[in-house]
Amino acid sequence: MTKNTTRNNLATKTDIKGLRTEFKRTEKSLKQEILKVESKVELIEDKVGEAREDLIKQMKEQHDQVMTAISNFAGRVETLETENSVGTAHTRELRIQVDDHEARLAALESAA
Repeated sequence: MTKNTTRNNLATKTDIKGLRTEFKRTEKSLKQEILKVESKVELIEDKVGEAREDLIKQMKEQHDQVMTAISNFAGRVETLETENSVGTAHTRELRIQVDDHEARLAALESAA
């Protein structure tokens, strides 16, 4: 059986220098990856902003179209209501005249 000494488990200066070099490489690699991710995030944010603006523009256009259609429809309904009121009044006048004419004709026919 072999004895394990603490001396065999200690890191040497060379080991520590190697670790430092490896840490620096890893740090540099991580910084590059972070920059790539930040660049992609900015690109996505720009695309999302453009898409949002396009969506708002489309919604405004559709809103304007709907409001125009509603306005036109409301105008036509108002015109029809006015024409209906005028027509109803005119029909009453004609009904009174017809009733009067029928009464006069009945009187003339019975006199003859």
